[in-house]
Amino acid sequence: MPESRSQRADASTYAFRVVGALLFILVAVPFYRLASGPDSDRIATDVVDAANVARTLLLLGTFISLAIGILVGRFVDGARLEARIVRAGESLASVRPPYFAAALALLSALLCLVFSSVVLEGKPNLIDAMVQLTQARYVAAGILGGPLDPLSEFWHLPNSIATKGGWVSQYPPGHVVLLALGMMFGAPILIGPLLAGVTVFFTALTADRLFPDARAVGRLGAVMLALSPFFLGLAGAYMNHVAAAAFISIAVYAAVRRAEGGSFAWAVGAGAATGAVFTIRPLTAIVTSLIVAVIWMYRSNDGFLVALPKTVKDAGGAAIGIAPFIIAIGAYNKHFFGSALRFGYSALVGPLVNPGFHRDPSGHYYGPLQAIEYTSSDLTTLSINLLESLLPVVAIVALYLMLARNLSRGTRILIAWALLPVLANALYWHHGIFMGPRMLNEWAPAWTLLTALAAAGLVRRASPTAQFRGYSLRPTLIAAFVVAWLAGVVYLGPQRLSRYGGTYLTSSRLTLPPAHSPSLVFVHGGWSTRVAMRLTAHGMRGDSLEAAMALNPTCDAHTFARWYASPPDSRSEAPPLNFDFGAAVRPPKIEIAQGDEIRYVPNHPLPMDCQAQVASDTLGIIDISPLSWQGDLPGLNGKGAMIVRDLGPSENARLIARFPDRVPMMLLRRQKEGAPVLVPYADGVRLLWPNG
Repeated sequence: MPESRSQRADASTYAFRVVGALLFILVAVPFYRLASGPDSDRIATDVVDAANVARTLLLLGTFISLAIGILVGRFVDGARLEARIVRAGESLASVRPPYFAAALALLSALLCLVFSSVVLEGKPNLIDAMVQLTQARYVAAGILGGPLDPLSEFWHLPNSIATKGGWVSQYPPGHVVLLALGMMFGAPILIGPLLAGVTVFFTALTADRLFPDARAVGRLGAVMLALSPFFLGLAGAYMNHVAAAAFISIAVYAAVRRAEGGSFAWAVGAGAATGAVFTIRPLTAIVTSLIVAVIWMYRSNDGFLVALPKTVKDAGGAAIGIAPFIIAIGAYNKHFFGSALRFGYSALVGPLVNPGFHRDPSGHYYGPLQAIEYTSSDLTTLSINLLESLLPVVAIVALYLMLARNLSRGTRILIAWALLPVLANALYWHHGIFMGPRMLNEWAPAWTLLTALAAAGLVRRASPTAQFRGYSLRPTLIAAFVVAWLAGVVYLGPQRLSRYGGTYLTSSRLTLPPAHSPSLVFVHGGWSTRVAMRLTAHGMRGDSLEAAMALNPTCDAHTFARWYASPPDSRSEAPPLNFDFGAAVRPPKIEIAQGDEIRYVPNHPLPMDCQAQVASDTLGIIDISPLSWQGDLPGLNGKGAMIVRDLGPSENARLIARFPDRVPMMLLRRQKEGAPVLVPYADGVRLLWPNG
């Protein structure tokens, strides 16, 4: 096993034991439940619900795995079982590294492609990917973003921003460029699987170098990554996490090669790969640079002081590699957001989007207690989502750290690779729980390797002769670990991935209506979305938008949005609206249709124009985001369907006049929550807006 030969624990080992104990506490104690309260938003509720489900399943899975393991420990010859495991490991380790890595990468890419094309039907399922795909359409056409337009409220998307330089998504452009390359070759669906394969390839090569004396264990971790439903799911959904994971794996591999005495070019390569991550997920890139530094500081068993001069030299090489990417992203930020240091997140939402302990853009305070709550949720859900294992992955890692003796260089590097991101995410207010704890998705390679290492280490720590009333401990652990993982590979993992299709988020898999001539397809979305997109399309910053929509009745926000979108020289006095999170009480919500909530004042009747807005939503709503990237876009030549937002007959008339060569149509639901249908525009108006 990858532990140093000395069996006496040193000071750093005790530090790792403390880290292991903290991990175990964060998983064992449901701190995440503190996030739920009377003022909790939907994100907090989802986080608590997901962690509760994960906790319940893991408790049941642990009981099943240990029960089977105990039976094996009683009735199976432990020595024979272990010998078979060893032979399987030797076979795995006997394959030449490039061949093993390439074969495993191909397998992972194919699995990802099957999931994306069959389960998701080639469509993204989260707005993050949808808006990046939309911008990628422009990049593939040779421009960085969409045009500025006074009517952009008809097609503006969440998580995007209209700037003086044009319309772009809030995200750095690295992943957008990769998606655009896929579009240029007519196959954007291949980008996620290709990046998944790259990640697995370099992770497998890195594992061989980190654990040369335990190659079978490292390769088992690489196999776990290739089959991880958590990793494959988001990769197949066009998300930028897989692009970050691919370049992180390259950066780590290059850093390891340099630390082993490779040429200076490896240091430059590590920097270049880190720079690529910076153009995709900047906070992730900062953590990646720390991991690269850890690798170089652990290059020698002589200590940090000996390694420091070499690390400083290598940092210079990394700076050379990262410089072009920093310059490129700085120029991009300067062009669109006015400053090389200002990213789209801040330009759209404001300073509250940044890491740290402060009020978040939704008005909720994120401090040390919230960091513990959400980190507890992240680790609890990661415990099951990573492998869909019956046993809690993070608890296994925690127990290994608590029991391990002196740890090898490779093990310490791997621990930093897995745990530094957890610490960084604890300092960031946003903890997405979609398809698992997705802020940890790009770090799945480290966690799968560490899981394999921890499971093998715990087995090794158990004495072959340890027994209790005829039950052997070592075969019990072996059987429990094997059963827990195989259950995820054979049944639970495929089941998890298949559940992302079918009736789950069917609206994200809408197909563009066929167009026999150039058309203008008005899509009827929710009233709150119509109001929010009008405000943000005309320049309202995200933190103010959150306040406007959360602290005011939707009808008041609607009235304000009409004023806000009017020409400045024709405006009267601004309608009153509350923007103070600290002083306001949030009006109650009511659901008009599935996924369509508005805020209202009890016992206060709505004006007629607001009643018409509510009435138009009662049959159900359709979001334009899943469709926009598939159709004609403003500023690009096309003779198909241009997807636009239905804002009501009087507002729509302006857009129809703008595109006289396009036939207006309407996509709506004829029956309550019925299937979307495309109808002539006049029929749609009569159905949804009978009073005009």
